[in-house]
Amino acid sequence: MDHRWQPIAQDGVKNVAIIWHPTATPLQLVAGTHADGVDIRAFVTRASHSAREGNVTVTWHLELYEIDQPQPGQIIECRLDGQLLWWGMIESLNDYRLSSGVRSLTLTLRSRDASSHWRNVRRVTEIYPVATPLSVIARDIAYTLGLTDAEIGFGETSVTTVHSNTQLADLTAWEMLEKLAEPLGVQPFVDARGVLKTISRDITRPADIVLTTERIISVTAAKSRPLLTAVKVRWLDPNLTKVSQQDQILASINITAGFFQLKQTKRVSFSEDETQRAENTYLVIRQSANSGLLPVCEEAYSQKTQTGGEIVLTTYAWVPALVTAGMAAILSSSLIPDGVTPTETIPLGRPIQASAEIAVLLTLASIGTGMYEIWGTPYDYVHTHNTTEAYDQNAPEWMSNEVEIENDFIMDEPMAQAYAVRELLYRAHEVSSFNVSIVDDPRIEPGDILQLPDQSRLYVTNYQRDVSPGSAAVLEVEGFRV
Repeated sequence: MDHRWQPIAQDGVKNVAIIWHPTATPLQLVAGTHADGVDIRAFVTRASHSAREGNVTVTWHLELYEIDQPQPGQIIECRLDGQLLWWGMIESLNDYRLSSGVRSLTLTLRSRDASSHWRNVRRVTEIYPVATPLSVIARDIAYTLGLTDAEIGFGETSVTTVHSNTQLADLTAWEMLEKLAEPLGVQPFVDARGVLKTISRDITRPADIVLTTERIISVTAAKSRPLLTAVKVRWLDPNLTKVSQQDQILASINITAGFFQLKQTKRVSFSEDETQRAENTYLVIRQSANSGLLPVCEEAYSQKTQTGGEIVLTTYAWVPALVTAGMAAILSSSLIPDGVTPTETIPLGRPIQASAEIAVLLTLASIGTGMYEIWGTPYDYVHTHNTTEAYDQNAPEWMSNEVEIENDFIMDEPMAQAYAVRELLYRAHEVSSFNVSIVDDPRIEPGDILQLPDQSRLYVTNYQRDVSPGSAAVLEVEGFRV
């Protein structure tokens, strides 16, 4: 509700001025520091505006010709009794006509948030740490749109980011503001003064304005869309949840064991980047290092960290001892004279040397290569996606019509439940339009709840006001019944 105004009396006359600002900026309009206003009400034949757009038709002979004609990007202001009522930026010039020396032109006006700068350009925010208030992020977005603190009308909030490295990307500025506002039960809105603020989406709150019977002119209603029966809200849980996969192979390795090394220790990671966690890991021997002629080692495995383990092959002590003894025997037998006995032709040292060589060769032949696999249950800690649903339990199944909303700025389950219920109530009611014509009341703006004489209530989504010269003090209010 705009508290600058009081309702217009039933028999009151609107004193409206249409002011053209060739050089003023939006900030100057908000602050009231402009000094370039040109009153063009004498040339206006028709004029109207809503909360977000307006149309002004001007007729002239030569007064507004060439450089004196309003241009796109300039500002048109509507004043009521000398006070700013609404302003918009000229988006386009339409329906230019020339007849009998009289020229006419229709100016299409838009509120500042309707520009492509707000609605079409996709942006990326900074990265925000955990516990950053959502109002801080919203204010930063407003700054990127060129707004100053004087043009920002929303306050601080205790709701903060619950995830580290939070960033909004590939969204328009308006979509970003909506994402931030939704969990708080509000939505962004640029008011008649051009100030960015928020309006409530809570339709259960008390009425903002109570209308008496004499201020009601007419009421119309219609239903244009199917009734919404459920709202599902998907949100990222701020708490980490352990998620385990099925038992699987985590790593494989080949190790060669023998007399040449008493102990071999191999570090094994459960993933190439050494970040995969696992539990209940164990060793699977596809081919043992002891598969040679003689067993040469012990094979053991142990998990050392969440992300890796260790395979240890310990060579039996007799293996290098046998090699050493065999080599010593070969050396010693080479010193035995090659004499022969009367009954044999084999030299005496040859059998001894052959026995030593056999011992060495047997040890060499027992060198084995093992093929090992590490199996286990991989797991990780993740932020799970939760789904909170609000639904109409009285709606029959064949009427099921649900919508899904995703928002990662929800802090916990109670907040998600409140959000889902609020959106279900709002969206279920807005399918049925409920419009009312009343005696003009400049206090009314979108987001207000009006109470009618029969105790029914209207949530305002838009309005239409005729500010043409001599027009009646009537306001067409659009909304839905709550």
